[in-house]
Amino acid sequence: MWLFYALLTPFFFGIVHVLDEHCVDEIFEKPWIGVVTGAIASMVVFLGLPYLAPVLNWVVPTPKILIFALLSGVLIQGSVFLYFNALRYSEAGIVAAYWNMVPAFVPIISFFVLGEILNGIQYIGIIILIIASASLCLLDANIRTRWIAFFLMFISAILQSITFLLEDVVFESIPYSEGFYIITFGLILSGFIPLLFREPRNTIRKNTLTLSSIAKLILFIEIINLAALVTTQKAVDLGIPSLVAAVESTIPAYTFIIGFILFTLGSKYGNSNSIQRITSKLLLVCLMVTGVILVS
Repeated sequence: MWLFYALLTPFFFGIVHVLDEHCVDEIFEKPWIGVVTGAIASMVVFLGLPYLAPVLNWVVPTPKILIFALLSGVLIQGSVFLYFNALRYSEAGIVAAYWNMVPAFVPIISFFVLGEILNGIQYIGIIILIIASASLCLLDANIRTRWIAFFLMFISAILQSITFLLEDVVFESIPYSEGFYIITFGLILSGFIPLLFREPRNTIRKNTLTLSSIAKLILFIEIINLAALVTTQKAVDLGIPSLVAAVESTIPAYTFIIGFILFTLGSKYGNSNSIQRITSKLLLVCLMVTGVILVS
């Protein structure tokens, strides 16, 4: 059953990546605005969930599990912040492909933190993922900024890897729906951090009319994003984190294809860069999938 949820995630995230790229390139004055709007949209969607707690048989988590769950949300938001900034420098499909560094980092972090031993096949998979990621970076049409995007997503992938491991502990201790809500609560709280500073508040105030005009789009993106988070976290709950990451390594392929289709249909969504060297990009994504399978 975990595979069903894991297979839904790439499709959802592919849509989100393409729409996020449009927002960063055409609408948001600053990339971090996506973090704030995402937090607001999540808050609206999850407003009524606490009232469902008695029905869902939630339990009182231990302080350790509560901290782990909230920290997971904070780390997700931190990785999203870096992701939005990376979209400023590169196309959605390539940025999405950099998420495939996560399966390489999960066993490495597990080795240092949990003492899990890596085998020779896993080392080969990690090398393949690193080579494929670097090759995708070289295919980036934005020559001057491609390494900036790579570095931002490198750090983002590390944060996501830590999140996978924390979520695994959380979902083993409390019901899935409760863990998902607490994680999302941490995500929402950390999403409002930019508003603690005067300059970001002034930027949001200046862009209020523009953001209001695309409120439906932002809400749609967040609903699809939350659907992706639901499926990926449910997959982690039912399966093994490394295997979930392996299935989700197809996200960039979905992103390239969705962006390609939208662009060829004349939609305002999608990027002309998505059709450049698309065969090479898809082949590298296939190489990444191979690397992820070996790492798993």
